Amino acid sequence: MVVVMLIIFATSNIHYEVPELGIYGRDFPSISLTGRKCELMCKHCYGTLLSNMIGVLSPNELVSLGTKLMGEGVSGILLSGGCDRFGRVPFEEYFNAIKYLKRSGLKVFMHVGLVDEFRANLIKELEIDAVLIDFVVHEGAIKEVIGLDNAKAYVETFKILNKFDLPVIPHVIVGLYRGLPSKEFDSVNILYDLMPKAVVFVIFTPYPGTPLEPSNPPSPHYTLKLLEYARRKLSETPLSLGCMRPRSEEFIDVEIAAVRLGFNGMAFPSTTTLNYLIDNNIKFKVVHECCASIYKHVRS
Repeated sequence: MVVVMLIIFATSNIHYEVPELGIYGRDFPSISLTGRKCELMCKHCYGTLLSNMIGVLSPNELVSLGTKLMGEGVSGILLSGGCDRFGRVPFEEYFNAIKYLKRSGLKVFMHVGLVDEFRANLIKELEIDAVLIDFVVHEGAIKEVIGLDNAKAYVETFKILNKFDLPVIPHVIVGLYRGLPSKEFDSVNILYDLMPKAVVFVIFTPYPGTPLEPSNPPSPHYTLKLLEYARRKLSETPLSLGCMRPRSEEFIDVEIAAVRLGFNGMAFPSTTTLNYLIDNNIKFKVVHECCASIYKHVRS
């Protein structure tokens, strides 16, 4: 796939500004439907990511927050939250509130965790803009890091969502098994057969206060090999480098490599990467949306 323009995603989820280029992160805040609560407590997150989200604890709170955000000019939101012990983000209680906000004009993206056909049908009725799921096939990562028993849970979730013709965007987490190779090449091969609308790659980052804090991120060399393979294998699929990734100098090299490989989108690129785009006359466009929307920008 020849990339004629890199889509840069800059939202308010992370403080992001490049004043010299007039680029600022805004719009599309993340909202946790469970506040700070998570029953699953995966070892790579341990609930810490919820502290970066706006927490709500009731449908009325969500409607009030969404209405306030729309009044401030916000065009869309990312709904997420902690998982229950079965790996599900419990959105059912918020069904009517989400439907109200969607019909009021907000774009709605949602992390849903694992689903069965009943939950997939509810999501279908919500008519949201994108359904985000992690896509993990490594048995050790699923059992030891995430804490679930079913090694095929995420592949099954994708297939169920796909059956309902939902805009599901899988996220491959590079190095989820304690920073070690985690069958990501297998994930790419499976996704090749499943033909997703787009794929987002994020990179395991050891967060302070989590059980995996002492671990290292996956090696940049391994990550590059995977991204190269993914771009070659998923040649017609929009690919994006997501927001969760280390910010060290080695991983800035990974950003630039992703551009060279022909990735279509990138969340919060470094100033070094932006300068690389400019120096090499590579066109880019800044979009204030979750990077899962890459499927819309590339296929439109």
